[in-house]
Amino acid sequence: MVDGFAKTPRYVLREGSNPTCPCVSQASSDVPATVIFGFSDKPEYDEFLSSSELSLTPYPLVKGFLKNQIEQDIDSLKLVVLDAVSSTEPILFAATLQSVLESFQSSSENVAISHRLILDESTHEYRIEAASAYALPKITP
Repeated sequence: MVDGFAKTPRYVLREGSNPTCPCVSQASSDVPATVIFGFSDKPEYDEFLSSSELSLTPYPLVKGFLKNQIEQDIDSLKLVVLDAVSSTEPILFAATLQSVLESFQSSSENVAISHRLILDESTHEYRIEAASAYALPKITP
């Protein structure tokens, strides 16, 4: 059961034509994962931009992009990290692209957190854990 919620992301930060992404470890036994950073508003992505050395540009997260990503490689896990402060936070919370799309379609202000990403400081990669593996915080205002 999911009991954590966050603001629905409305923006991504792009470097060139690609959304910025955390580095995720892909263990051979895991389902392949695609993860992007998503932000609910300008103050949230401005904070992330201030901690990044990359040349990133905000771009609206739109239904068409979400649908296209969901339809590609349907056997992979697709996540949106929710309002990260930096790309090196020890723990990041995420929702599935499907949940974000459903939140858009229902005009919901919030989306259910379904995963967290844990930073391995030795490899600088994130390990993905499903919500059932831990207690979720309530991080909505």
